[in-house]
Amino acid sequence: MAAESDGSERSAETEKLWNETGVDPIELHLGKDSGFTLRAYRMSDTLPGASEEPEVEAESEEVEEPKAAKGKKKTEQAEQVPEDEDAAEPDPADFEDEPEELEEVEDALDAEPEEVPVFLTRKGKLLLFREPEALAAYVKDNDDHDLAAIDEYAELQERITAADVACDEADTYELDLVVANLRGGHDAWEPELLIKAAEVGRDLGYALHNDSIIGALAPGSPLDDLDETFRVVADGGLRGKFAKRRLRKNDSQQAAIAWRGVIAKVNDHVEWR
Repeated sequence: MAAESDGSERSAETEKLWNETGVDPIELHLGKDSGFTLRAYRMSDTLPGASEEPEVEAESEEVEEPKAAKGKKKTEQAEQVPEDEDAAEPDPADFEDEPEELEEVEDALDAEPEEVPVFLTRKGKLLLFREPEALAAYVKDNDDHDLAAIDEYAELQERITAADVACDEADTYELDLVVANLRGGHDAWEPELLIKAAEVGRDLGYALHNDSIIGALAPGSPLDDLDETFRVVADGGLRGKFAKRRLRKNDSQQAAIAWRGVIAKVNDHVEWR
């Protein structure tokens, strides 16, 4: 198991590195093993794939003729081709766009840029390094992964050292404790532990394109409702007291089973280094 990291040991240079590159080292505890990786948040339109939307519009503009030219062309065709009284009437459906194609174009045009997580992921796998030295060496020597798409990656490659792979407490996620904590019953539940688990779970589901993880933590799902209640409890006050009552209505065993499934999916996508 990787050694525990201590954010208080971060030097001024380390803090400067992560602040200036907009990247953070994170530590994931998964069962008997734990490791380090990197995470950044970027606007979706700055990442690969975002440039495809304007291309759809550009292509349609090149193909489409001016209205005046189209009208003239139709008139010329009508004059040149005599009408055939016995010809079958054209089916209006032949001139309609396929619904699926229309839907895809509309989705592309309507999509608004949003902040999304980017990890050290490669070919659908999350790269986790048991030692800080291994992570730093990998970043310096490789750029064939998803995090390399951010603008600051070249600078990160040049500056990162093993000593910089020191995680803040907020960026340490103990997923190995989640199921046991839920099974311990309502009085044993630790809101902060479970809130952080949901946070990193959603990020990983998105970054790994895993629909099962995304669905399990999606708005309106039982785990999401539980997470919202934990957040109210953590905020305290009168609402927090009412939220504690709400927590007791949740089935601890069902919550544990659901979270065990999420963590198993994350484990399936981990590549240990």
